[in-house]
Amino acid sequence: KADAASLKQGAATIDQLVESKRKPAGLTASPRADARTLLKRLHFDTTGLPPAPEEMSAFAAAFETSPDAAIAAKVDELLSSPHFGERWGRYWLDLARYADTQDFQAQADLRYPYAWTYRDYVVGAFNSDKPYDRFIREQLAADQLGLKEGDPALAALGYITVGPRFRRRVDEVINDRIDVVTRGLMGMTVACARCHD
Repeated sequence: KADAASLKQGAATIDQLVESKRKPAGLTASPRADARTLLKRLHFDTTGLPPAPEEMSAFAAAFETSPDAAIAAKVDELLSSPHFGERWGRYWLDLARYADTQDFQAQADLRYPYAWTYRDYVVGAFNSDKPYDRFIREQLAADQLGLKEGDPALAALGYITVGPRFRRRVDEVINDRIDVVTRGLMGMTVACARCHD
């Protein structure tokens, strides 16, 4: 982050960096977005949902008198919306290979009982701005944190448990759990270690 002191010392902001590369290339900046376009972008980026027509009119009026204050207030409002966690939690749920059902097993109930509690845990974690280290610790070891029975944070263990069952082949299940942790938290897989040392 660039603060006032670093700007005085000559540290470039991202806008200054882009500008320094754009001008010599003979490129011009796009025109600034109008209030309605900006509000749509803010909405879709933070919640994934469009703004209501009356909200657009109110934002346009506020933007006309004080653009910075209108933007700051709207960003704060959208970040506190429950839809923020729904939108951004979805990316984490994809990484965690979240599913409500198991892979195919003949004549079996394929639903994961209480899988939704993990989904709700993730959405709640995003909406409450849970510290990342706590978020990860709970997903890997909530059962080892001394939490009381029934504590909602225990649902975090869904990170490891809601993956595929590979027709109950234990070695495949363990491999998947190791892989989701390394891919999701370390940015690389160790699945190759099954065959390669």
